[in-house]
Amino acid sequence: MPAKYIGEVVEIVYMDKSGNLTQRRIEVHFVRSGLVYSTCLSSGARRTFREDRILACRPSPFRRRELQPGGRKQTGTAAK
Repeated sequence: MPAKYIGEVVEIVYMDKSGNLTQRRIEVHFVRSGLVYSTCLSSGARRTFREDRILACRPSPFRRRELQPGGRKQTGTAAK
């Protein structure tokens, strides 16, 4: 995964050590020593992925700022 995705939201296809495939939307924090440190946007959990197990990667039209803290979508109403 190129370093150009640091700070961006990307969609990946990932194969785990058992060969199971998953599609995920992640926010990339940094890439180091073959590991991608990120936050999974569906669960809100911090995740680390092995670069060699990422089978596909593309920029996502979804942006992190569309979420409130806790992973909920903004409703468009201002808090009072």
